[in-house]
Amino acid sequence: MKIQSILTILSSIYLLCVTSATAQEEPELPKGRLLYSNGSHDDVYVISYKAGVATYRTNMRSLNILQAKKPALEAIYFYEPQIFTEAMHLYRAKNYSEAKVKFAECEASFKSVNSLPDNYATLAGFYTMECSRRSGDLEALSAELEKYRKDGLTRENHHLQLEVYTFWEAVRLKDWALIDRLAAGTSWQDRKLPSELRAQIEYCHALALDELAKEGLKEGSKEDPSRWGAAINAYNRVLSADATASIDLVLMAANNLMRIYSEDKGVQAAMKNRKDGANKTFSAGDQKLMEANTLAQYYKQVGFHEIQPLSADYEEFLKYGQVKLETAAVKKPDAGAGPDVEKAAEAPEAE
Repeated sequence: MKIQSILTILSSIYLLCVTSATAQEEPELPKGRLLYSNGSHDDVYVISYKAGVATYRTNMRSLNILQAKKPALEAIYFYEPQIFTEAMHLYRAKNYSEAKVKFAECEASFKSVNSLPDNYATLAGFYTMECSRRSGDLEALSAELEKYRKDGLTRENHHLQLEVYTFWEAVRLKDWALIDRLAAGTSWQDRKLPSELRAQIEYCHALALDELAKEGLKEGSKEDPSRWGAAINAYNRVLSADATASIDLVLMAANNLMRIYSEDKGVQAAMKNRKDGANKTFSAGDQKLMEANTLAQYYKQVGFHEIQPLSADYEEFLKYGQVKLETAAVKKPDAGAGPDVEKAAEAPEAE
């Protein structure tokens, strides 16, 4: 009798351990609310959704598997899972590699319901691509975009971002001429876009114009000031975007701009003349030097240097303020060289 009681106790303990271990190993199901056409609702754990039929449990410990289907089932709303909240926190903190790990876990948890609107598998996949874009890993972005299922996306900005990925794919392929055609075309020029998306297009376009100007010099062509002017203006349009949402692009645009100015022979000559006290006339190089000075000051004033310090070469621009010359000695630059002296302090944009 005692032996039988002991065996019964041991058996109960074993089953309890197995049940506990199984519960710990089983992944958390997506928690959602089933909305019915009669106005009622149920909070459940969704196992899967297919062809209008939702399979679910009323709680994670329940062994009963139930189903709800259309037309009685009108819609399913998902509660934000903790894993997605954690991933977004890392994403906003710019910890993109760690965020991608969390997003991947979330995507796997919601895979069985990824055909539903606003499901967290689709959202996690979207932000995985954004992590790749923001971290500059365009190879990863291209691979992720190729297999991405966008059916569950419902927000217009997300769909627009998918379209803008066309520009980033062209950057990956270094197809600068394609980017120039796309950005200059009316289909994008005339569209109303959030400032963050406009900044992406302008940055890709500026990068393309920058590279096309470099390629022209490599091929032995005579330097074309208008090409550099177009790149400068495009980079300046990035600077005018919402820096809070596009800070990474704004920093890259500002540094690329200062690199263009530092490599400009006219700017180099103007700096040398200023050092030697040989400035007798106001040249196109002086104009660009003033623009570079204005940009470097702006970079400091808005606190960009606290995120990415100015290089020593670009710090040099701060030494060259407005040129004070006798009126009679001033020689205006050519029409395409840049704005008037009086306008240089207002903004760094080249005309």
